[in-house]
Amino acid sequence: MFEDWKKKENHQGQLFITDGVIDQDLWRSSNSKVMFLLKEAYDSKRHSGTWDLPELIKRRGVSGRTFKPMAQWAYGVQNLLKGKGIAPYVDNSSDVKQSLLSSSVVNIKKSSGKKASSNTDLLNYVNEDWNLLYSQIKAISPRVVVCGKTWSLIANKLKNKKKITDRAYVSENIIYINFWHPSNRSSNLMSYYALCAITEMALNEASKYDL
Repeated sequence: MFEDWKKKENHQGQLFITDGVIDQDLWRSSNSKVMFLLKEAYDSKRHSGTWDLPELIKRRGVSGRTFKPMAQWAYGVQNLLKGKGIAPYVDNSSDVKQSLLSSSVVNIKKSSGKKASSNTDLLNYVNEDWNLLYSQIKAISPRVVVCGKTWSLIANKLKNKKKITDRAYVSENIIYINFWHPSNRSSNLMSYYALCAITEMALNEASKYDL
């Protein structure tokens, strides 16, 4: 898939950052599959070639303004999917790291990443790459997709979507949560409980429709 993606005109000659499942073995063995749909990866030093975001996450682990909240969120959402309710917030632990590694992360914009691209630019990438992007999401096949300030970019592309709560939608048996980016300025603790509450409500509503 990525080889075809790189060959597209809007990606040629640019640094291309691959993404997806972080640890294939952990993903395959998990029954609580969580995906993070983010905007873009950024590299200030390289402008061509390619590197893999999951490999970077495996090296860095639970750290930084993006990966650490992602790990905490994955831990919370996975516990909900396991039917354990909202787990108390944990800053870092082996379970939090395991949750990060057993999740997946996909960026809408896989080349020419910036610290902050405009929504117009990001929408152009959604429109240009949607068939490949949607194929990637379907191939990964998560139960829950946490949209890190990306829901508005993909909402009109999804087929047969159903709004089940103020912040949650279902499309083809995947639950999409309209949420903040992991690096938002709220405290990690507040973001964690907010996401868990939203996800718990979404899962409860989805169960009513047998979704």
